[in-house]
Amino acid sequence: MKILGLGDCCVDYYIHKKTAFPGGNAFNIAIFTGDNGADAAFLGTVGDDAIGEHILKCAAKKGVDTSHCPIKHGVSGRAAVNIVEGDRVFVSNYFDEAHGVGTLFPPMLSENDLKYVEQFDLVHSACYAHVENQLLRLNTEKLLVTFDFSEEDKYRTDAYLANICPIVDLALFSCSGKNKEEYIAFAKKVQSYGCKNVLMTMGKGGQMVVTVEGLVCRGQAKMITAVDTMGAGDSFFSAFIVNLLRLGWKKNEPLTRDQIEAAFEVAAEYSSRICMVEGSFGMGMEIEF
Repeated sequence: MKILGLGDCCVDYYIHKKTAFPGGNAFNIAIFTGDNGADAAFLGTVGDDAIGEHILKCAAKKGVDTSHCPIKHGVSGRAAVNIVEGDRVFVSNYFDEAHGVGTLFPPMLSENDLKYVEQFDLVHSACYAHVENQLLRLNTEKLLVTFDFSEEDKYRTDAYLANICPIVDLALFSCSGKNKEEYIAFAKKVQSYGCKNVLMTMGKGGQMVVTVEGLVCRGQAKMITAVDTMGAGDSFFSAFIVNLLRLGWKKNEPLTRDQIEAAFEVAAEYSSRICMVEGSFGMGMEIEF
């Protein structure tokens, strides 16, 4: 299994500890899928500062290929965080810079990059990566594409869904406050724009997958007392997609209930273990901003 995280990387800066932990959705997916047995890589813009150097060192230690990452002069992405009773809480306006180099200079895939991407079984990206135009350049006839739409309404507009959904094989949405029928109706709306399968995560409420064939599967969250919930969603999704692939998921083939339920179980267990680690996966760097 070869999986590529295409898009964003950053550090989550824990103010109370003066420690920067590597993260970012696409980068986390690469790390976590590698941890679950995939041959993983990351392709995203990295700054030439201490943060960027640390991110690349962490990837190397984890066995994640970053050979196609563009390096840009400037500040890497940073998010300020406090931990409140085990839950990560982002602190807005802590840093003067509004954007890191990943946002200012998202990767533009060369012909060599496109050939590199074709080697993978699955490419994952997300709404915060600003690479939608690059995803649309990929040859998706054989390549599986997963995409994290997060929780913000601006990434659920008709225009946004119509743009990206036609190439997405599995979409991830963070959801809350709906009943079963509302979740199913939302998934069907997403699928009406061309997306094949929709995974909705509801925190303590568990998870739901709705397939384009109409199959509805529910999963349960594993209840623990978390040390740090940073990376909980990314780790769940990573273990989920790796185990779907391990169980035979292929392009243009329907997911089965057995595949989904088995992947749910492994993913919930793995995510619960990640919640006992500081940062998305540890490997913090002491630094003061």
